[in-house]
Amino acid sequence: MRDIRWTAVVAGVLLLFAGCSKGGSYDFMEPGENYSYSDPQKGTSNDLAIGTVRSQDGVRFIRLDAQSCSQVMNPKEIADIKDGTRVFLQYRYVVASSIADFCTDAILVEWASPLDMGEIRYDMQARTGDPVDILMDWITSLEDGFLTLHYSVRASGSVKHDFSIYPSVETNTYRLVHDAHGDSKGDVTDGIVCFDVSGVLPDTEGETVDLHLDYIDLNNTKKRLTVEYQSPK
Repeated sequence: MRDIRWTAVVAGVLLLFAGCSKGGSYDFMEPGENYSYSDPQKGTSNDLAIGTVRSQDGVRFIRLDAQSCSQVMNPKEIADIKDGTRVFLQYRYVVASSIADFCTDAILVEWASPLDMGEIRYDMQARTGDPVDILMDWITSLEDGFLTLHYSVRASGSVKHDFSIYPSVETNTYRLVHDAHGDSKGDVTDGIVCFDVSGVLPDTEGETVDLHLDYIDLNNTKKRLTVEYQSPK
């Protein structure tokens, strides 16, 4: 899944998402945990990324994208994060005397915060959902088998918000449902949610196909995010 490239077409604008790109300073909500990720300003590096914590042969590393596999030289910093967890992190590259053969470089993790995980469901009778905007930046991406969405919602910060995707594989149409649990009258705030889509997206057999993600935006307007993707060879 990590080699799939998604291209989003929104309002006629073509955008290529890169999940490992550097970003600015963000103050994200994390539903259920006081709506705040670790402060990006507490580290010394300008490198921010979305990646997946993984291990192989006793080595812990961060999979940033299909080309980048960064060995973590201070693994104690992510000791409490399980393998396969998608994280928002701040890091800096370092020179190491030796790294694992399967890694491309070495990094020191300054902090890493697990992302909120959404649910994939198949009950198509579910309600439409509460409003949500999808933001088109480097965070919104499909990398390493995860669909990651940077979004905006109205929230008070005191109620856990849930997100689900309802697939209809026959038509390549998916529905994003945001459940605010009644907490949709507060200020507009950003958040990140990711979905483990490994094994969910159909095999395109070498073809590039359109996939549609339907949702209701903050203006209560039906929106469709259309992406092109191709299964890895």
